[in-house]
Amino acid sequence: MRAVYDFLFALFALFYLPAFFLKGKHRNGAWRARLLGEVPADARRALAGRRVLWLHAVSVGEVVLALRLAASLKERFPGAKVLLTTTTAAGREVAGKIKADDDTLLWFPADFRFAVKAFADAVKPSALILLETEIWPNLIRELSARKVPVFIVNGRISDRSIGAYRSLRGLLGPVLRLLSGIGAQDETMRSRFVELGADPARTVVTGNVKFDWQPPVDREGAAAAIEKKIKTPGTFLCVAGSTHEGEEEALFGMFESIRRSRPEFRLLIAPRHLERLPAIEAAAAKLGVKTRRVAEGGGDGGAVWLLDRMGVLATLYRAADAVFVGGSLVPRGGHNLVEPAYYEKPLFFGPYMQNFREMADAFLKDGAAVQVKDAEDLERQLAALLGDGERRKSLGQAARRLVSRHQGATRRNIDALLASL
Repeated sequence: MRAVYDFLFALFALFYLPAFFLKGKHRNGAWRARLLGEVPADARRALAGRRVLWLHAVSVGEVVLALRLAASLKERFPGAKVLLTTTTAAGREVAGKIKADDDTLLWFPADFRFAVKAFADAVKPSALILLETEIWPNLIRELSARKVPVFIVNGRISDRSIGAYRSLRGLLGPVLRLLSGIGAQDETMRSRFVELGADPARTVVTGNVKFDWQPPVDREGAAAAIEKKIKTPGTFLCVAGSTHEGEEEALFGMFESIRRSRPEFRLLIAPRHLERLPAIEAAAAKLGVKTRRVAEGGGDGGAVWLLDRMGVLATLYRAADAVFVGGSLVPRGGHNLVEPAYYEKPLFFGPYMQNFREMADAFLKDGAAVQVKDAEDLERQLAALLGDGERRKSLGQAARRLVSRHQGATRRNIDALLASL
């Protein structure tokens, strides 16, 4: 099975290689780090002779969680060095801004045997912590052979991917059994890991670390400057966070419709992927809707704001009067509800929340969010909310109470890690 995996992974890499170069992922020598597992000399010197706690995260949200875990681990191991790896440019950009000065940030090596061996030789990790569903067979086998404990924290396997994972159980089972521990988000996720072959005794429910989110430090003052620009007295601001293709057009229509009767209505759209901004602007122009990027000077002039900077959306939720969580009007699975809930904001999301199903169900059960059927329903709900300050307050307070009640997963994961270590 390992030989089959190596063949399939090499085949995938071969087909992905053109996109790798077209997207510029090879620039500044990154290709040597990503494909060969090379580690720069300055990073090797920084890590040499130290206990290295290696955390790997992909998305921006996972990077924030990883650094929060890192801070807690450094309290328990004062002499340790934190190594953070990521695979996305967005994740790396945000990590570079919010990581501690003495943390080391590197690209994650591709899961070739030679690449992970070279990387492990260079950084000599004392432990590896993988966020959510980062299961890399060759890396896990290499570290297991070196007696380096490997953990999965905030573990989840989505509804969309469980079928594919089941078909690979013969490969994944032996790999999962090499893990020192898995902290699953809930009982459903724990049962999925066990079904795929994980050791039941080392797979425990620790809760969702995302409930422990705290506002990042706005070191550059970027979020504060944007907030001052987009939120003006007498306006009602709706923030649509992490939107995907197919949602912006619907939001443009909603904006124009509500503004006809409520001119104080404002909309900020924060696309999940910033490279889509030109396409979003083109779609708006086709519909006759004015847009303005937040980096541009001046007021909105009746335009839809477009967020063109990574790493500030979570903080900008505090400026909102209402929040729509993207990826949920189209079948993308939704996004994290905790960040706007932390600021006591009334929350709306669409019918597609399968990636956050347990979380969404908890919010709905507590009356802490509103699920809409489609864009027209979202328009009706938001229009009604504009004139109902008491309902806005009630929804926001319920959301914040729910978040407070579910906090503590970070501590439980740290306790589980320490027990294994």
